Amino acid sequence: MTERTEKIQTADGIIEVFIARPEGKGPFPVVIQLMDALGMREELREHARRTARWGYYVLAPDLFYRAGLKGPLDFSDPKGRQQIMAAMSALTDALATRDIEAALELAAADSAAAAGKIGLYGFCMGGRLALVLCQALGERVAAVASLHPGGLATDAPDSPHRHLDRVKAELYFGIADQDPSATPEQMAELEKALQARNITYQLEWHPGARHGYTMQSRKDVYQQAAAERVRGRMEALFARKLG
Repeated sequence: MTERTEKIQTADGIIEVFIARPEGKGPFPVVIQLMDALGMREELREHARRTARWGYYVLAPDLFYRAGLKGPLDFSDPKGRQQIMAAMSALTDALATRDIEAALELAAADSAAAAGKIGLYGFCMGGRLALVLCQALGERVAAVASLHPGGLATDAPDSPHRHLDRVKAELYFGIADQDPSATPEQMAELEKALQARNITYQLEWHPGARHGYTMQSRKDVYQQAAAERVRGRMEALFARKLG
């Protein structure tokens, strides 16, 4: 395993991108990891390392660089919650897309990163962004895993489920059945939209799981069985579509 952190100058500041990949020349298929709302931290870097061990060139950008926030952020603390909500509100879909395109340009300049189809996966906020970016990047994306996402199907005009015409990837959604941001009604709307576009997907409910169930540092919500199950689903999906 080899890893490094690169810095990219953007119009809004400097974005740090953690990169993990196997040893050797490659090239390895590119996978983007999209962070949750608790900020870039060692826990997310470890998630990226685990994915890289499957044989991928993983890019994990710090999408809160505009706000100057570094994780781990504490959502239970009023000040931390306020910072998180402000950073999430400021991170528009267009800005996130621009950031990911910049990260992909970084990979394109590295001979260890394969050209062609890519994978995306994300947690929480990143789970929503995974679907947004699948639409934005169109045919370039072959596989997407959205883990304990929120806001996939809302009444808003820009709700991700309303914009799926460019999605060509196979999708996996790992939904916590105790998550108020991904209710059965919302997931029914999402599935209706996916089926209308003939998109290949799996939406899996995880009994007793709560939002954030993949994050081991969050002792109040971590559920090992669900976390390992979705890792297995993701590994199989990426192997099938990127291998």
